[in-house]
Amino acid sequence: MVAVIFVPLVGFLGRKAQEWFAAVIVLLAAILTATLVPTALVGGAQVSVAWLPVYGIQMQVRIDGLSVFLALIVNLLGFLIVLYSQGYIGQQPGLTRYYSLVLLFIGSMTGLVMAGNFLQLYIFWELVGICSSFLIAFWYDRPDAVRAGLKAFVVTRVGDVGLLIGLILLYVNTGTFSFDALERLAQTGQIASGLLLASGFLILLGAIGKSAQFPLHVWLPDAMEGPSTVSALIHAATMVNAGVYLVARVSPIFGVNALWLSAVAWVGIISAMLGATMAAATLDVKRVLAYSTISQLGLMFLALGMGSPGGWFASQYHLMSQGTFKALGFLAAGSIIHLLDTRNMNEMGGIGRKMPVTFVAFLFSILAMSGVPPFIGFWSKDLILGEVASTGHYVLLVLALIVSVFTSFYGFRAFFKVFYGRPSELVKSKPIHESPATMAIPLGILSVAVVVLFLGEGQIAKLLGVGEVIESNLWVYGVSLLALVVGFVPAYVLYMKQSIDPSQILVKHGSLTAVRNVLLDGYGFDSFYGRVFASTVTKLGGSIRQIQTGILGKNTWGILIFLIIVALVVLLI
Repeated sequence: MVAVIFVPLVGFLGRKAQEWFAAVIVLLAAILTATLVPTALVGGAQVSVAWLPVYGIQMQVRIDGLSVFLALIVNLLGFLIVLYSQGYIGQQPGLTRYYSLVLLFIGSMTGLVMAGNFLQLYIFWELVGICSSFLIAFWYDRPDAVRAGLKAFVVTRVGDVGLLIGLILLYVNTGTFSFDALERLAQTGQIASGLLLASGFLILLGAIGKSAQFPLHVWLPDAMEGPSTVSALIHAATMVNAGVYLVARVSPIFGVNALWLSAVAWVGIISAMLGATMAAATLDVKRVLAYSTISQLGLMFLALGMGSPGGWFASQYHLMSQGTFKALGFLAAGSIIHLLDTRNMNEMGGIGRKMPVTFVAFLFSILAMSGVPPFIGFWSKDLILGEVASTGHYVLLVLALIVSVFTSFYGFRAFFKVFYGRPSELVKSKPIHESPATMAIPLGILSVAVVVLFLGEGQIAKLLGVGEVIESNLWVYGVSLLALVVGFVPAYVLYMKQSIDPSQILVKHGSLTAVRNVLLDGYGFDSFYGRVFASTVTKLGGSIRQIQTGILGKNTWGILIFLIIVALVVLLI
């Protein structure tokens, strides 16, 4: 965050200096975070500094397994994305703005996960939201990008208002913002159950907005209007992980209430189903990954809703897993979009041999996302499924397996459509070649990571302080692999082997066309919000504008009557 003010100054030395300055700063932050691992392993620490003594509020930095783990993910993935940006953004205008916002974005997310109290968390929480909106609208000369940035800002503010009211409720009734103090009060029964439930649901609303969960998920697909590097930052390293982190952080406070945990789990599984089904219909390669993010985050919420140490660990392990393979997916997709200047998968095809690094990167991302062993997604997803099974939530388990089927289907569908089949006319007209080294190297590093990261599961469990990890039963592995195969087969038949034409299926079955249209319309959430909220606010604003014109002569009587009413009220009191 301190480095942000130096970005314009370094820019005078040239574009390369600015690019490497940003990359080195994020790498340095990752190294500094790594030095905190020994402290976290021995129980952690909390550093407090006097801040607002009148209100008894201190500035607190909480160093524990969770904060260090998240800060490492944010800065390590952030470094690779900034390095990739050198080739992707190139010499486009607005580099100073881009790197300033990226550094502020990563710094704010780091501050968010290291905060020791709700007040600090909220300040960084808002900074993350503001940065994301500006980055989504980075290409401000594109109307769709501007609308997407505004939409992200407005929709996430709904959740943020809930978070703000919830933490104020807690402070007014307990006199503290500190996580440690609130945990002690909640676990000893010193916070009234009604207050705990009300504030818990309000704070959960904040997490739902940031992590694009049902019903505030509508902003995330449109956020694809920003650069692919921004999409990777939002989906893998920063913003959407904030909601999962918040639920994990406050679980010791609100997890004493079974109703709150149940709400977390059901929000998660509904979001997972919505995201997975919508991803199966869209033709926009970045939207496939965006809907997938909604779905994968939903599985993390589901794990947290189990209310067990195993579920808590599974959620954070899958957060790391999803962050890695989703960063890989977005950066690989970015290489393709950068070359072809299209996101429509129907305008791709047959580019696998000419882009071998991108081909392997995207394939590995899909294999990890679908849960193919030994890729990291297999281990992290099955930890969640195993925990859901072990806690006896079999309805949720069945729904999670259905999500796995759709994940396999839409993942391989995207892979086959992009890299196989007949090249489109657009592909034939373009000189297809591999991306430059600054883009290929991060793809290579992440490709290796999604294969070998599962080897560190025990060390991560130790860092997060959950002790021995309970592995899934063999039958859970079995049904998980069965779900993978059930999703893969139709994707292979329809889009790789192409023995059946999907368009002919839609022609023969009108009901499937109707279902597809519903999925493409996002289940009508945008239309509903537009009619109920946006239209209402617009009409209200128009009515007020007609009354309050700004012309004093037209408003004199209204002002006079208002002053008389105020005077009467004051006299009566």
